[in-house]
Amino acid sequence: HGDHTWFPRLSHRSTRTADRKEAIMTRTVAIVCGAGVSSTFLARAVRDLVRERGLDWTVEALAEDQLVDRASSLDLVLLGQHVAARLDLVRSAMGEVPVGVLAHADHLTAARDAVALLSSTTEREGLSHG
Repeated sequence: HGDHTWFPRLSHRSTRTADRKEAIMTRTVAIVCGAGVSSTFLARAVRDLVRERGLDWTVEALAEDQLVDRASSLDLVLLGQHVAARLDLVRSAMGEVPVGVLAHADHLTAARDAVALLSSTTEREGLSHG
């Protein structure tokens, strides 16, 4: 934190930044770990990293049994280690929504992996829609 500021102070550029933000819709990623507490901790870590990097993603901790009802509002589902074996089942249940697995059990490493994936998805979509 200290002297580092991630976001520029409002200036003559603020209008362009606002216009650019309007063009980019916020996407939603669901973090599913099997155990509710685990999902919550991981989602919080991912949310913090997403905010630090200025990515336009909403991060939610969901239980596996909540996914189908929420499918229409999700852009990506990331499964934690505890439910990785259910990848094929979750993929078939989610239809068009991409589903990935976070390979690390350690929350901080898994959160970094998740944010790297969200960053690369954002860049790809930016290139294809820009």
